[in-house]
Amino acid sequence: MAVQHLNSTETSWYFSRILIGFTDKSSQIQPAELIQELTSLFTAFDCIVDATYGERIKTIGDAYLAVWGMHIPVENHSEKAVEAALRIIEYVHSRNCDAKVKWEVRVGMHIGDVVGGVVGTSKFIYDIFGDTVNTTSRMESNSEAMKINISEDVYQLVKDKFVTTERGYLHAKGIGNVKMYFVEEKK
Repeated sequence: MAVQHLNSTETSWYFSRILIGFTDKSSQIQPAELIQELTSLFTAFDCIVDATYGERIKTIGDAYLAVWGMHIPVENHSEKAVEAALRIIEYVHSRNCDAKVKWEVRVGMHIGDVVGGVVGTSKFIYDIFGDTVNTTSRMESNSEAMKINISEDVYQLVKDKFVTTERGYLHAKGIGNVKMYFVEEKK
């Protein structure tokens, strides 16, 4: 029997980060060192996400997935999510100054409905589902190293608080052409 706990909201943010070059780097360092690297990075990401009232949903290898506004109602969660992304990029830049292994991240963001729950009968893991998750994944895959790529929906919510660069319409696999923007900095 499946154990389920479902929440949904119209104002959830889905936020995706992926470490660039993970496969190549993971083949060049020892597994224990790789785990130390991921622990160091993801612990810092957790602190930033927590400080901005977001919640990490899960990590999958080199991917880190978080939401804002789903579990903890908070004003301006759109701004807090973008602020977290900027702080994570800043952290990775700073960390790379002294770190043996240099990392880069790619960030994608979208807003919309998601449903969260535990599905299945074993290995219970909370996860989120919905078109918002898929669209965010496409925002991330269309991003660039150390950049935050956002959808038009996100742009409309944060355009007065952050400096952005319009990228125009780009093809998003399985979705079609989507208007995208890079977030550069806080205004």
